[in-house]
Amino acid sequence: MKMVKSAFLASAAGLVAMSGAQAADLPVKAKPVEYVKVCSLYGAGFYYIPGTDICMKVGGYVRFQQGFGSSGNITSGPFTQTGSYNTRESSTDYQFRTRAIATFDTRQQTAYGTLRTYLILGFTNDSIDGATNSLYTTRAFIQIAGFTFGKATSFFDFVSTAAVAYNAGHTYSPDTGDAGHIVAAYTAQFGNGMSATISAEQARRRGVDYLSTAVNITTLQLTGAQVGTNTVIPTAAGALGADLGNNAILQDVVGNLRVDQAWGSAQIAAALHDASASYFGSGPTRSTLTENNGHPDAKWGWAVTGGLRLNAPMIGAGDYFQIAGVYAQGATKYASNTPTSTQVFSGQSVGFAIHNDGGFTGTAATGSTAAVDGIFQLTTAWSVFASYEHFWTPSLRTSLYGSYLNISRPDALNDAMCASGLYNLASVGQTRASGCNLDSSQWNIGTRTQWNVTKDLYVGVDVIYHKLNSGSYNAAGTAIVSAPGTAGKSGVYTTGDQDAFVGTWRIHRDIVP
Repeated sequence: MKMVKSAFLASAAGLVAMSGAQAADLPVKAKPVEYVKVCSLYGAGFYYIPGTDICMKVGGYVRFQQGFGSSGNITSGPFTQTGSYNTRESSTDYQFRTRAIATFDTRQQTAYGTLRTYLILGFTNDSIDGATNSLYTTRAFIQIAGFTFGKATSFFDFVSTAAVAYNAGHTYSPDTGDAGHIVAAYTAQFGNGMSATISAEQARRRGVDYLSTAVNITTLQLTGAQVGTNTVIPTAAGALGADLGNNAILQDVVGNLRVDQAWGSAQIAAALHDASASYFGSGPTRSTLTENNGHPDAKWGWAVTGGLRLNAPMIGAGDYFQIAGVYAQGATKYASNTPTSTQVFSGQSVGFAIHNDGGFTGTAATGSTAAVDGIFQLTTAWSVFASYEHFWTPSLRTSLYGSYLNISRPDALNDAMCASGLYNLASVGQTRASGCNLDSSQWNIGTRTQWNVTKDLYVGVDVIYHKLNSGSYNAAGTAIVSAPGTAGKSGVYTTGDQDAFVGTWRIHRDIVP
């Protein structure tokens, strides 16, 4: 019995020792995994960043499109290429574009309300010269307690052209669109959809030109054009829309009043723009503009706009009409964010439009030797954009859109530009009365049809017609050149109106919109 008891105790001791050894070999228990949790505070697609109370949504899209007739500029259309010859050498029949966008939206509750940051990173590759191949940012802003800081949408904007047109950049409206605009703004909410915003914004500058006549234009050699007797056509070297004015300009100040309700929305807005000039000089280049010469008095440009959106569910679920008009003096980019100054050739005809904020002349400040104050006047511009979108079915829609832009100037500014060595337009001393009229207008009308194959995938086609009502050089409407670029014909070019058709088709896939 004693022997059995001893054996039992020995076996128990061995088991205990073995269990201890095996326990030492067991892995340490892992900490609980922190899984990503859905954040339902701000809608679908948001998740909590692990270990924080910040909700984030990652999204984006991939897009392919092909255009016909843009003459080398998919973004802004056929009337944007300065010095554009409609030849096999210099124009482009079609273009490809592929674009990939990534979006990052983060939100967090604070004692001051929702703190939001938003970022869009993009990559675009075009098949034409000047294609964008680098990473860029179109939105990067912070919002909290009614404040917005960063690259967002201008608070002057109202209509959305990209919502109804693939050729949105071709239209004449203040919409800053995909490119975005740098703002520092405060928005007050009054309830019932009423709001007001005051915003300091990136200046919209077209150029305040120093209109010197110091250059001997009868012998000037231009890139793309050999000057004939006293009259020439403006080329890229002629500095269409060149800003030889003041670089040290203030930011623009924008204010709006807006209402958003079930019937639609409406807005009125105004902008104040520093259109001051640089210094007087002795020639039409920046190197001649020196502090010793003095400068003209400061000038302020301005713009006003009104917009209206009306929902039309009685016609079709989702249907709506939108319209906005702008009037501006010394701030032409508010009337049309794109395109800019243009020059278009077709055969032996040439049409042009010059967009600038104004211009000034003079050789030195009052009181200096041989002082000539000259003039300092501003350009007037007005535009209107309108569209209607109809839903045939929840997945099939068609929009009709159009826009108009008018650019005009006082006689003194028009005549100074005609006589200027900067623009190289005509013989010194030519005036509106003798046929040099630089006023112009442009309009277009287009339609887009889109089929949403799924909620996140669509295909569509957009067709737009452009018309340029050109300025003129002289009473005869001609400009003599002997070699208008390597691609064009020599001979007499007649100024005249131009037109163009542009077609675009697109396939687009959203990734968490």
